[in-house]
Amino acid sequence: MLSIKEMSEQFDISKSTLYDWKNDRPKIYDYLANSDEQYEKYREINIFLETYIKTTQNITAFEYKEIEYIFALELELKDLKSIENLHLTYINASINKEKESSEFTLDIYKKLESLNLIEKYVFANRLKILVDKIKSKKEEKEELLRHYFKEFM
Repeated sequence: MLSIKEMSEQFDISKSTLYDWKNDRPKIYDYLANSDEQYEKYREINIFLETYIKTTQNITAFEYKEIEYIFALELELKDLKSIENLHLTYINASINKEKESSEFTLDIYKKLESLNLIEKYVFANRLKILVDKIKSKKEEKEELLRHYFKEFM
């Protein structure tokens, strides 16, 4: 459980506001105070999923240019349903872009469709992570894409 000082620093909320919330909005206060426990659970699940991806042998191999193309589409993968339907989200975004040949885009579609739900989740999660990393760092996009998607290539 986080202290008021820790919550103040982590969430950039004044201590006086947190003291007020402790009495006036106890559910919000408790949620923030216990956020480290929630983070730890989420972290453990992600470690498990990452380990699964690294040890599975059945992942369809993507080429770098395919990963780059998918990343450039800026897919909106906000919930489990959109992740589960990653291949459909992809094809709809690809149709709107219409810069590549249909054979190229359909090959990617087939690869995305063949991923199981865990693989799609990890793939989508890495896309989200990369959006932030590429904005905040001046590293080469190619280097980051190759690093984060090495198990998929």
